[in-house]
Amino acid sequence: MTHQFEYKGIHYSIDVLEVRNGGWTWSYQIQDGPVRKCKDLLLDSEETAFSEAKRKVKWMIDHRK
Repeated sequence: MTHQFEYKGIHYSIDVLEVRNGGWTWSYQIQDGPVRKCKDLLLDSEETAFSEAKRKVKWMIDHRK
């Protein structure tokens, strides 16, 4: 399921997916940019994956040039 949000006037979406062995991963898209996926880190819960994705998106928005 895709979740839609806005941060500092910028729209973004997050998907959290359960993968092998019960681990969780995520992907996000800021505005109409590329979909970026977490490929190398499996997290132990859906909530943890979601929180990590939001943290990453906000960092990316805060550090855009």
